[in-house]
Parts: sequence; structure tokens; C-alpha cells
Amino acid sequence: MATSSNPFILADGKKPSCMEMLQSILDGEATPEQKEYFKKHMDHCMPCYKSYNVDMTLKELLKTKCCGGAAPEDLVAQIKAKINTTA
Repeated sequence: MATSSNPFILADGKKPSCMEMLQSILDGEATPEQKEYFKKHMDHCMPCYKSYNVDMTLKELLKTKCCGGAAPEDLVAQIKAKINTTA
């Protein structure tokens, strides 16, 4: 994928890592253009595809099992850290 068409590239020209792009998507901070770019990126990047699916499954599980409310941020961070060390 050409980096010139990457909508995640910052004004200073810094290209974010796959995990930074993924986090932006999962946090709901990505623009529609960024979401579309990342969707195409996942077609060619298996680590992103796997991470996205694990994170989305975890997010949905936490949402349904935590009394319908949002999970505490520190809990989410602890779980993600454990996943990242075992992945």
C-alpha cells in the first residue's frame, strides 16, 4: 500500500505503527477515510487482522458482561497488556 494514500500519516510526516492505527479504530477516533484504509490494510497484514478481531471480541465481551456499562479503563489496559505479552 502506498504511504502517500495513508490517511493516518501525521502532519509531520510520521507514519503510525499498525498498533497505533488499530488503537485509533478501536477507540472510535478514526475518520471514515481512516477506517476504510485500515480495512484494506488488514487484507494484507495478518497481525493487524488478528489483533483487530481479538480486540473487537474482547470489547464486545466486556460490554455485555459488565452490566451493560463501559469497563473501567485500567481493566481494559491490563487485559490488553496481558494479550500483547502472550500474542
